[in-house]
Amino acid sequence: MDQLEFYMDVSPEWWIKSRKDESHIKKYICEKFEYDFYPRNISNDVKSMLLDKLKNGKFVYEFLPEDESIQENYSIWNGHVYNQPSKKLTNSKLLINF
Repeated sequence: MDQLEFYMDVSPEWWIKSRKDESHIKKYICEKFEYDFYPRNISNDVKSMLLDKLKNGKFVYEFLPEDESIQENYSIWNGHVYNQPSKKLTNSKLLINF
């Protein structure tokens, strides 16, 4: 099986409090993964296997900080195109690899 990647949303405040205690982070991932992971398009067999790997500590994680990305929006009025960039905040995440 190829390496699998999943994400879990976390707050930056949680990360600041938790980052120095790896056992706390791994415990959190083990407890919350079943309900909070995405993408969710996996079979129950694969999900069961991943939960076993979590319990055995056979995963790695990385904190991905929040990021403001600019999305371009536009409108057309009176024959002219008007660009209207807007900022979109992307949540902080934990990237989990199996």
